[in-house]
Amino acid sequence: MFGSLLYVILAVAGAVVAICHGLIPALEMIPQWATNLVGGAIGGGLVAGAVSLSWRRLSAVLNEEAAERRLVSSLAFGVVSTGIGAILVVAVGLVFGSGVGVRIAQGVVLAGSLLLGLRVGYLLEIPLYPAVLSGSKTAHRARSAQSGVQKYLDTSVIIDGRIGGLTRTGFIEGEILVPEFVLTELQNIADSSNSLRRRKGRRGLEILRELMQDDSVKIRVVTRDYPSIKEVDRKLIRLVKEQSGTLVTTDYNLNRVAQVEGIRILNINELANAVKPPFIPGEEIAVEVIDRGEEIGQGVGYLDDGTMVVVENGRRHIGRKIKATVKSTLQTEAGRMLFVEPAGENPRWEK
Repeated sequence: MFGSLLYVILAVAGAVVAICHGLIPALEMIPQWATNLVGGAIGGGLVAGAVSLSWRRLSAVLNEEAAERRLVSSLAFGVVSTGIGAILVVAVGLVFGSGVGVRIAQGVVLAGSLLLGLRVGYLLEIPLYPAVLSGSKTAHRARSAQSGVQKYLDTSVIIDGRIGGLTRTGFIEGEILVPEFVLTELQNIADSSNSLRRRKGRRGLEILRELMQDDSVKIRVVTRDYPSIKEVDRKLIRLVKEQSGTLVTTDYNLNRVAQVEGIRILNINELANAVKPPFIPGEEIAVEVIDRGEEIGQGVGYLDDGTMVVVENGRRHIGRKIKATVKSTLQTEAGRMLFVEPAGENPRWEK
């Protein structure tokens, strides 16, 4: 609606200006007022088209990465090139006089220099004002220290389910924010044709519903979006970085990318590993052997907290709960593993 109105207004304005100033001469059988009416309306329509395209482009630019630096450079170059264009306009007037054609040429030169400067400045990779940008980064860090209590949830941590218990017990403080594009991705998962993905998505939506109804939890949906960015993870990183917030996730790859971007991260998997009780070699534990291990004679079981236990000489105990002695532990990025042997038996490697 606004676009159509803009075309009409500028077309009428162009026609009126052309008729009043007689910018276009008569053509054979066509009177001058008619040529100015048509020519002015066409010129106004072209200007409206340029304005409309520029507005859409500016909206897209504001959602791109490094938009602040690009806009500063673009405006600076635009001012400089416009000044150069103004000098050329005066020179053209002094050389060719003040006819209608000269005025049109002067307008083209001035507008062209402005557009050229804006474009060159936007494409420039080196910031013109490092001091200003440095100050902006300092302010960004200051905002980060003040608003770091905001926690942004990604899809993986919602589906994981543990976020509900953490917020209710107070381990995650401050305001919890759920971007609308994350909510949309969660809904798509809940509508998936794959039954497992569908159950995970529905469980995530149910957890969010429970958190929304809990008065002790500060949680809300953020509507900010970045249409020019397609990937949800990239949108999330951009949002958290702009708002100086903290990203809550269980996604290993997203965790790594966010670290490179300099974003503060709360990884629930790392928290879970940190709060698992330590085991000392020689300590006895009870474990149910449920499956075969990779090596000959090995059995595998799990503790209540999900820790994987590799039982040497434990294959014959599959299906039974036994006492085992801890031999060693292995901490990996995926979690912790225990290596044990049935209590009262000598390990095979000592025979």
